[in-house]
Amino acid sequence: MAGFSEKTETEWRQPFVEGALAFADYLDIARNLSPHTLRAYRNDIEEFLTWLPLFEEAPISEFWMLLAEESSDSDDDEADLDSLRLANKGNNSISRWHNLASSYLSNLSNRQLSRASLARKGSALRTFFRFLMKERYFAEGDLPLKFRRPKQKRSLPSFLSADEIDAMLSAARNTEMTPLQRRNIAIVDLLFSSGIRVGELAALNLESIDLERAELRIMGKGGRERIGFMSRRALVALKDYLVDWQVLSDRPKMGNEAVFLNREGNRLDVRSVRRLLLDLGQKANVSKPVHPHALRHSFATHLLNHGVDLRVVQELLGHVSIRSTQIYTHVGTERLKRAYLQAHPRANMSGEANAI
Repeated sequence: MAGFSEKTETEWRQPFVEGALAFADYLDIARNLSPHTLRAYRNDIEEFLTWLPLFEEAPISEFWMLLAEESSDSDDDEADLDSLRLANKGNNSISRWHNLASSYLSNLSNRQLSRASLARKGSALRTFFRFLMKERYFAEGDLPLKFRRPKQKRSLPSFLSADEIDAMLSAARNTEMTPLQRRNIAIVDLLFSSGIRVGELAALNLESIDLERAELRIMGKGGRERIGFMSRRALVALKDYLVDWQVLSDRPKMGNEAVFLNREGNRLDVRSVRRLLLDLGQKANVSKPVHPHALRHSFATHLLNHGVDLRVVQELLGHVSIRSTQIYTHVGTERLKRAYLQAHPRANMSGEANAI
C-alpha cells in the first residue's frame, strides 16, 4: 500500500482499532451522551474502521479543492487551510494521515450523503482523532483536526399555530377519557408549554416535577441540568394524568419512577411519543406531519413573536450556543415578509409598474 511500505497492512491500522475500543468506553462513561448520540458516534467510527482497509493514497490537493468549494468565506478558516498545506509539504508522515482523513471524507462525499450526515460523520471523526492523540495512540499533531465539514444549509423549522395545538388536544378529548388519553393530553400540553426535547420528556421522573411551582427539573444534553416551566393548562393536564398514574403502574410512588408510562406500566419511549403525536396530528387534520420537535419549534417561535428576549429563549431551550436559537428569528422574519407581500398593494408589482 503506497506510503505505508514500512509497515504491514494491519500494523498501521492497529492504533485506530485499539483506540476505537477505548473511545467507545470514553463516550459511554466520560461524555455522558444520550443513547441516540452514543449510537451515532459508534456507527460513524465503525464505518470509518470498515473503510480503512480500502485506503489508497491519492493526491491530497484534490480534496483541498473540494474543501474550498464547500467552505465559507472566513479568513480564519482560509488561514487554517494554508497552515495545513504548509505543514503537509514538510512532513510526509503527517501528510499521509491527513491524506487518510481527506480520502475517507471524499469517499463519503461520493456516496451522495446529505450535508447533515457528512457534517455529523466529520465531527465524529474529529472527536475520535482528538481522543487518539490525547491518549497517545498517535503523537500530538499527527492526525488532522482542521479538515472541513461541508457547510450545512439550514432549513427553517416548521412550527404549529396555537389553533393547531388546540385541534390536537380536541382530537385527544374526543375519545373515551382513559388514563392513556389523559397522558397524551398532558404530553402535548407539556411539550408545547415547556419546549423540552422529546428525550427529556421521556426521561422525566416524578421527583423532577414541582407541581406547586409549576416547574420541571430537566436533565439536558451532556448532563446539563436546567429548570423548565409549564403553563397553567399544562399543569392541570399533568395533575389530571397523575391521578391515574397508579392505574398504569403496579409500583408505589417513590419519586424516581417515570412520569409518562406506557400501557404495560413501563417508561414511555421516544418512539411511542412520536407515534402518538403523528396520530393526533392526523386526527386533527393538521396539514403538516406533527413530530415532537415541531412542538419545541412552536414554543420558541411563539415566545420570540411575543417579544421574549433571544437569550431567555436560549436558556429555556437548553441551547449551549446562541447560534442554535437564532434560527427561530429567521422564522419570524419569514412570517413578517409573507404578511408584507400579501398585504402591501405594491409589494408584488414590477419595477416598471412602480416607476413614477
